[in-house]
Amino acid sequence: MAKKEKSNKSEDKNTAPVGGKMAALLEQETYQPRKLVKGEVTEGTVVAKFPDQILIDVGAKAEGLITGKEMDAEKQMASQIKVGDKIPVYVIQTEGEGGQAILSLKKAGGERKWKVASDAIESGKPVEVVGIESNRGGLIVEFDNLRGFVPASHLISSPRDCIGKKLKVVVIEADKRLNRLVFSEKEAATPAELKEKLSLPFKEGETLEGSVSRVLPFGIVVSLPEENEGMVHISEISWEKVYDISSMFKIGDNVKVKVASIEPTTGKVNLSLKQLKEDPWKKLEEKYQVGASIKRPVSRITKYGIFLQLEPAIEGLVHSSKIPYGKEFKEGEELQATVDIFDPVERKVALRLAEQKEEKSTKKKVKK
Repeated sequence: MAKKEKSNKSEDKNTAPVGGKMAALLEQETYQPRKLVKGEVTEGTVVAKFPDQILIDVGAKAEGLITGKEMDAEKQMASQIKVGDKIPVYVIQTEGEGGQAILSLKKAGGERKWKVASDAIESGKPVEVVGIESNRGGLIVEFDNLRGFVPASHLISSPRDCIGKKLKVVVIEADKRLNRLVFSEKEAATPAELKEKLSLPFKEGETLEGSVSRVLPFGIVVSLPEENEGMVHISEISWEKVYDISSMFKIGDNVKVKVASIEPTTGKVNLSLKQLKEDPWKKLEEKYQVGASIKRPVSRITKYGIFLQLEPAIEGLVHSSKIPYGKEFKEGEELQATVDIFDPVERKVALRLAEQKEEKSTKKKVKK
């Protein structure tokens, strides 16, 4: 029995190492090298550095390779890289001639910078840019070797004054596909900073001369002194109703405008054309007193009634409920009407056809 036990112990000693080797081999067999994807940005570890190439472990079946050409494109970064460093790389080719992936430092840097810009939009945290050159629309800036733009309406100072200076801004648009990177200096500033820095050469209520720089469906943008600009909303163009702005203005037209307001938190300048003319409603209240009889042409026909042209900028409405059933009218046709409501505050005039009044009084007499 003693011999048998000795034999079993001997077997255990021999079989234990075999099991350990098998487990290790099985572990090796289950290991799968990472599959790289062309165009992706990944992180790798520097395993060797030579004057003309850098070897990177990216978890693939072979090390990745940064060539001398790529090192020349990013000399500063390449010179600072050391063995053991973890660095972002861009996959140019998943497998080159030697079976190694071809990697890029420069493209990885570009991807990283765009990601930083996109993340800055979500966080809303200010970033720093440097003014490079100005143009009519604003300021071209540099952000971590990417070029971006700050529109004039988003600058606190004149674009020319910002060249060569560092600005605190927030990213308001980052589109790598369109290579579009837009910043705002005003949105990065606190109300107190805006008040301190915002120095416009004009005040609310002043009359200025400018030129139309843009014609939009909802208004016109006017270039003002010292490279400032302001907006004339469609409702501030005329006391009359404006239907087609493009037929009234073109880029380059000289205009005289009034500074209606300056928004304190953004510095946005709101302008007015109509405020330079007298409000026609102010002097017409006596002329169109309730009960007054008038004769005016039909200016518009709508589903809810007809409009009579009282003055160049004022119409009165005869509501459809006050028009006899089946009665039809033509634009330009003159009608006799009575003023029911004249409200200069709400800018509303309600009319009643004179025939209705006469018809009503006739019916009363018959009834008596």
